[in-house]
Amino acid sequence: MNLKNCFPALMLVCSFAVQGQTTATNRPPPIRKQTSSAGTLEQEKAPVRMRRIWLSLTMSTVYDSNLDHDETNLNSFGFVPSVGLHYRDNVEKPNFEADYEVGLHRYTNSNVYDRVSQNLEVAYRKYLGRKWQARTTGVVSLKGSSEDRDVDNEYVLEQQLQYRFNPANRLRFFGAYRVKRYPTPDVEKNAIDPYFGARFDHRLAQQRRWEVSYRYDKNRSAGVKDRYVRWTHGALFETPVRRAVHDLLTLEVRYAPRLYARQIKVDGTRVARKDQRWVFDAVYERPLSTDVRMALNYRYETRSSNDSEKNFNSHLLGVTFGFDWWK
Repeated sequence: MNLKNCFPALMLVCSFAVQGQTTATNRPPPIRKQTSSAGTLEQEKAPVRMRRIWLSLTMSTVYDSNLDHDETNLNSFGFVPSVGLHYRDNVEKPNFEADYEVGLHRYTNSNVYDRVSQNLEVAYRKYLGRKWQARTTGVVSLKGSSEDRDVDNEYVLEQQLQYRFNPANRLRFFGAYRVKRYPTPDVEKNAIDPYFGARFDHRLAQQRRWEVSYRYDKNRSAGVKDRYVRWTHGALFETPVRRAVHDLLTLEVRYAPRLYARQIKVDGTRVARKDQRWVFDAVYERPLSTDVRMALNYRYETRSSNDSEKNFNSHLLGVTFGFDWWK
């Protein structure tokens, strides 16, 4: 069956229910899945209903004040319907997890990011006694999106190791080997981009929690233009808003300075290009029923650089609905 011919029907279905795929360029972050994501080692919250296999339908709509993240400030409205299939070998403490999602991306004023994306993620978790857990994750993302807002293919193999000091405190170490592949004519951007880092998670009373994280990655691209080293520092705070209806507010900030291998001219002197990027995220999530969820998102992103043509500011507003179906 031709996938392109199936999507008009998929869009019609998604318009009645919706939400769930992996993060995509120019769209809000997805509503939290019912089981752990690639960045965690265990379930953060127990679902209302537990099951091993389920289908998710999603719809995200978004307004971006700076679609291309440059000085042109091209604004755009976009929508992303998607469908996902999810499997866990155990509903409470899964050792094996698999998620496949496919999404249609459409935006106004530009067709650069219009595409059909696919994402496959499989993970195996091993409990090493009472304190330690190990998790191995493999990800294949086709025409997906990355933190650099690139429409590329990515292949990732990640290893995590978690130590639980007590029920309230966890420390995670992670490292990954990542391959990026771009279509013609951007083959010079093809890269090996491994990363490693750590995350500390502290859980408070009344279902609140905060975390801090650090990640280092080195993008070794085929062309010198896109070679860089990046240090990403992050902090997150999560709190219920109205416990009676299980509303959740998440605030996150990330700071990511980047040092490029290539040099540019600044005041007549050749120096290495240096960027500093800040991202501020606020996500409000609310369950509308047992199987339907809604999220509102605001993101502010800014980059300053010694290359004056690379500075930008961006505001993003998004609404996402999600629906889970199973028998």
